Amino acid sequence: MDLSLRSLAKADVPAIEALLLANRPVFSDEECKTAVEMVHETFAQPNAADPYQWVVADEAGKAVGFACFGTIPLTKGTFDLYFIAVHPETHARGVGKTLLRWVENAVAEQGGHLICVETSSRQDYAKTRRFYEQTMRYETACRIKDFYKKGDDKIIYIKYLEARREH
Repeated sequence: MDLSLRSLAKADVPAIEALLLANRPVFSDEECKTAVEMVHETFAQPNAADPYQWVVADEAGKAVGFACFGTIPLTKGTFDLYFIAVHPETHARGVGKTLLRWVENAVAEQGGHLICVETSSRQDYAKTRRFYEQTMRYETACRIKDFYKKGDDKIIYIKYLEARREH
């Protein structure tokens, strides 16, 4: 695997959208739409005070994964992982792990000490939950019953980091 990580480019928009849609039904149409809107907002506000931050996993000139993260307003050093997605053709090849480790390092470099991740309790998210719990060693902070809808709980994972600079 010849994987490299890079910044998001405007030319990535169609590939990001295709990657999200390829992950349906795990990502709903509304989630796909929201992620694409976040991409567009990033480019529409290039000088935003606290922009969404993106990293793209590139293999042979093709975006095969991405992560989007940012600070949580009214906190010091706490970040949300808004989205992480890997094209199904490259699942189980370490792309998600590489992306999330990069995010963790970037957060620590920015003085961050805590990453929060929200996900669903639906059965089709079982691999995602195993990824956070077992592969990446995130801990379950809470579970909110019936959050998204009846029978679909919200699970919040957290991971404490050692900040590399004062925030």
